[in-house]
Amino acid sequence: MAGGASSGRSIIGLLLAAGRGSRFSADGSANKLLARVDGRPVCAGAAQALRGALPRVAAAVSPTAPGVGEALRQAGCEVIVCDRAAEGMGGTLAQAVSWLSSREQAAGNEAPAWCIMPADMPWVRADTVAALRDAWLALPPSRRERAVLAPTYRQMRGHPVLLGADWAAALAQLQGDEGARALISGQVTPLAVEDPGCVRDVDTPDDLAPGPTLLG
Repeated sequence: MAGGASSGRSIIGLLLAAGRGSRFSADGSANKLLARVDGRPVCAGAAQALRGALPRVAAAVSPTAPGVGEALRQAGCEVIVCDRAAEGMGGTLAQAVSWLSSREQAAGNEAPAWCIMPADMPWVRADTVAALRDAWLALPPSRRERAVLAPTYRQMRGHPVLLGADWAAALAQLQGDEGARALISGQVTPLAVEDPGCVRDVDTPDDLAPGPTLLG
């Protein structure tokens, strides 16, 4: 289904996998994205959710964590090594969107929408991503380009966030450690889902234990 014409071919899944994870390992000796959940790296679990619903998934990684890039290549992602990763999430997101947008334009493709998710969320279900995809595709074409959709679980907003193509220019201007939250504030259309994984991430080693741990 993920490769079909009606399954979101004009949506690019973008996994943000360049963070340092200082709350997980203060001395930097362990990378939370390579910790294992259900027998696979955290980042690979997150990638599977996007790949289960979208035909194209890219991952933005840091040049200082080659193991993360390799794990995501093995998980089927296109890997973008972001030399701006040290700036934080904003710089990483801006560089990845700029690079992918330029490539799409050079190939003569239509501007894509973006389904953006942190790579420390291995419990998100693919059907949550599919629900966002289908809700976006069901919008009138005139509304898709400025749309912002996000899942909610028990009234808590989660990830991923799907943004229409018109957001690319603003995303490409982000800087520092500020992601897209302020940019899209007040413009998100919520989509209720029965998926606690969309509000559960990995910040500390304790978060790897079974049971619900909500976004910190």
